[in-house]
Amino acid sequence: MKILFASAEVSPIAKTGGLGDVCGALPKALAKLGHDVVVFMPFYRQARQWFDKNGISVHQLMPTVPIRWANWAAEATFLRANLPGSDVPLVLVANDALFDRDQIYSHGDGYYDYLFRYVFFSRAVIRACELLDIRPDIVHAHDWHTALLPVYLHSGLRGGDTFRNARSVYTIHNLNYQGIAGSEAFAFTGLHSDFWNPYGVEHFRDLNPMKGGILFADQVTTVSPNYANETRTPAFGAGLDGVLNAIWWKYTGILNGIDTDEWSPATDEFLSANYDLGKLHGKTISKRMLAKEAGLEYKSRTPLLGIVSRLVDQKGFQLLLPVLGRLLHAGAQAVILGSGESQYENAFLRIADEYKDSCKVWIGFDNALAHRIYAGIDLMLMPSIYEPCGLNQMYALHYGTLPVVRLTGGLADTVIPFDGTNKERATGFGFASKDPDDLWAATWIGMLNYKDPRVWKALQTNGMSIDFSWDRSARAYEDIYRRAHQ
Repeated sequence: MKILFASAEVSPIAKTGGLGDVCGALPKALAKLGHDVVVFMPFYRQARQWFDKNGISVHQLMPTVPIRWANWAAEATFLRANLPGSDVPLVLVANDALFDRDQIYSHGDGYYDYLFRYVFFSRAVIRACELLDIRPDIVHAHDWHTALLPVYLHSGLRGGDTFRNARSVYTIHNLNYQGIAGSEAFAFTGLHSDFWNPYGVEHFRDLNPMKGGILFADQVTTVSPNYANETRTPAFGAGLDGVLNAIWWKYTGILNGIDTDEWSPATDEFLSANYDLGKLHGKTISKRMLAKEAGLEYKSRTPLLGIVSRLVDQKGFQLLLPVLGRLLHAGAQAVILGSGESQYENAFLRIADEYKDSCKVWIGFDNALAHRIYAGIDLMLMPSIYEPCGLNQMYALHYGTLPVVRLTGGLADTVIPFDGTNKERATGFGFASKDPDDLWAATWIGMLNYKDPRVWKALQTNGMSIDFSWDRSARAYEDIYRRAHQ
């Protein structure tokens, strides 16, 4: 099949979360299965910096062209590269006025044109296909940024040769970000007024691009089976649970994978010592080196807790902050890498200052350090309030680190909590409530079991033996693409 990916993020070029990881890895896995894949993304300043830093050149595919739709117009320059580590073509859509900014999304730079930026991007993808004679069998749109592509296919695009045979798949990575704008923004879309109704993109008198993508895509997916079930309930549906229940017959949860070329303790270039399931001594060395990097005393039998995350409400740190000091006082050490809301950054820094000998906090993101943390810690803490899929727990398991998770979304799909009787299959520790004391208890159970080498090795073996590669997920997407054409 000829498969077109359209995404606001592609790892490692420009990303803020799991969306970028998926759209950087899944296309390569599909290409290995024999599909002809092309990926589109905006040419952000961050993308330009990534190519410059890595000494990779991009070339312009054609002279700059005007993109016109309805009463709007903006210029696009189309650049070509490959997805890193593959021959999959990557088409970058450049417009400095819209994409050359300090941050990928933030309104803090004084810009509030989020909807216009991604309507332009979607229209530019359509025009590039026409100019470059790309005739996709599948248009795979991701999150709210490209949610209007399935709507555009239904609004007349299939009348031309380029998209005559195209069917659409729309993937929800995080239902809580829907691209909602006021009714006046409907004019930006260029859609006929027929689409402004409760069976189109109108949702309680606002414009909701994600709703349009859900309704008009031939197939809809999300990033884990459990999250697919959760989002059909009022508690997790973010106002769209009724819409998702109405299209249940075309809605599927497919668990994300991880890029095992980039994330492998056996070959990871960022580690002082590589290791695998058959020889875990390198993990011991990684813990020793991480403790040194963090300015902590290395203690072989003291559990080292870790966090690599955005520091935001979604990730459940309001549950962790009340008990982290107790865990440190009880004998644990901790390292934390992340950035986000100032309340969490400052709170973690205060705890690190109070427990200088047992806690280190790095504010920001450092990819190499993240790899070293996954390898060096014993327990990864993920007390998420909601988690569509989560990749960190998969990275942790792959590196022989046991997750402590709140059993929601993809965390419940990927971590089997140890209950004292299921050593042959358990892979971590879990709790269900939003009570900090339950997080404390689950972590404490993990710390106690760390003291038993036989149990710990069994749980490590279970986790490291799981196939989280994209090969499995890519085959599931193949099936979705076939369904879209039925």
